Amino acid sequence: MIDGKEIAKSKAEERQNKLNRIRRQRRIKLLVIIVIILAVVLGTYKLYNSGLFSINKIEVSGNKFVTTAKIIDACKINQNSNILSISTRRLKNRIMKNPWIKDVTIRRALFHTLKIEVVERVPIVIISSNGKFYLVDDESFVIAERQYADDLNIPSVTELPVSEIKVGERIMNKSLENAIKCLKLMSPSLRKSITLLSAASVDKLSLYNKDNIEILYGAAEQAEEKNKLLEAILKKEGRQVIFIDVRNYPKSNPVLRRIDSVP
Repeated sequence: MIDGKEIAKSKAEERQNKLNRIRRQRRIKLLVIIVIILAVVLGTYKLYNSGLFSINKIEVSGNKFVTTAKIIDACKINQNSNILSISTRRLKNRIMKNPWIKDVTIRRALFHTLKIEVVERVPIVIISSNGKFYLVDDESFVIAERQYADDLNIPSVTELPVSEIKVGERIMNKSLENAIKCLKLMSPSLRKSITLLSAASVDKLSLYNKDNIEILYGAAEQAEEKNKLLEAILKKEGRQVIFIDVRNYPKSNPVLRRIDSVP
């Protein structure tokens, strides 16, 4: 006769053994997974620090005023710098400390190359103040200071009502903004002919060209219309005119003074 207790005990032991096998298999699988993960992490770490991703080439483009060497020096990158771990934002901030640099784009080109594309500020006028000369761009940003201005083919701004000019900062002055707007809206040929701007105030803005013709310009609110008119007058009159007043144009006609009118 079969003992029911023995049968139940045998089945219980069989179930327990099956559970133990399943648990052992799970532990083995977990151990294998852990070993694989550790191997991957260790392998990645060794690869990451193997020199495969070390920066050994930096390509700079878009620069004209700032030398490539100066831009690379600003990055402060050594031969052990890793192209994957380096902060492009930090590099950009370092390069942007140069007042000549307006914007920077940095890209990684695996495995060893860093590509830096810069946008430089372009001086549109030079301001004479307290015996010094300051290069200023079309945003009234002071790019650099010079002791001399003879070699610069851009117009000078004089009589500007500012007390202090600092490199790396924008000049907040309505008279300067008006003068720059006047230049920005000129054709390249007309702008190239202007050598001096007297900007004591917005209303008193005066221009002088290479032929020493005095142009009373005033506010640049109608700059496009004024500039087209000036080009037409200069083309027609040439050096026969010595004075042009377009301050009230287009509300009223320009006032001209010709050389033959001088006593």
